[in-house]
Amino acid sequence: MSREAKHIVIPLALIAIFFLVAATPVELLGCRNRGLIAVALALACGLTGIVTAIRGLAGKIRGRQGSEWWMASTLILAIPAAYIVFLAR
Repeated sequence: MSREAKHIVIPLALIAIFFLVAATPVELLGCRNRGLIAVALALACGLTGIVTAIRGLAGKIRGRQGSEWWMASTLILAIPAAYIVFLAR
């Protein structure tokens, strides 16, 4: 698997699933279920973002190449958590 697919496409797919769930009609999933699924996805993305941040910082400290890809993944994975905290009302 290429670096682009691993660090960019997969996190973007998780974000797409998050926004797809958030945009579904209430009649399809129900308000509570839709919210719980969206929060679970945001939490999973947030926790995965923390892990990728740790890997990126550890790689940067050790001088490994490719640590910037982990930081890019971190920034992408932070989007759903930021949406839940700041924008959703």
